[in-house]
Amino acid sequence: MRSASIVLALAMVMALALVFLPAPARALDPPKLSITVEAGVGELLAFNPGTIILPSVPIILNVTLVNTGTGLAKTAHTFSIRDSAGTKHIEIWANATGQRSSVEFAVNSTTQMSFRGVLFTPEIVIGGVSRPAQPEIGVFLRAYWIGIIGLVAMLVWTGITYFIIKASSRHSADHREHIRRGLT
Repeated sequence: MRSASIVLALAMVMALALVFLPAPARALDPPKLSITVEAGVGELLAFNPGTIILPSVPIILNVTLVNTGTGLAKTAHTFSIRDSAGTKHIEIWANATGQRSSVEFAVNSTTQMSFRGVLFTPEIVIGGVSRPAQPEIGVFLRAYWIGIIGLVAMLVWTGITYFIIKASSRHSADHREHIRRGLT
């Protein structure tokens, strides 16, 4: 009788828990990152920040371009992203000092973006000029030397521990016991 009441109590608790469970979860929307890019910082024709670092992908990126140019940099500035064929998919202008322009697009992966329903592979462009792909240089010199130093340290430590263990062992005594004494 007692076990039946325990089973009945557990069934009631489980039924009550089902009532309070949330509705089926849906996929989360990608996070949003808003960034302001200053074009023409001071008298330079430079962008601040020079590089946009994404915390994760996929992400929705909202870029606001602000023309802050003075002096020689008092000119129209653009923010554009094109694909490897040279087609500009994203382009915004900030013509006069103080003018702001915004654009929002999705970065789906490290090699794919989407804007207004069009998927494309962006090309890396700095200052309006495409950079050639950097060749792979293999293992960095610093990592190589750290590895060599680590191997040498391991061998030295192995030698030190060998002599420590040998000296503390009762089976390893001096050779005096095993030397022939000769005729006396």
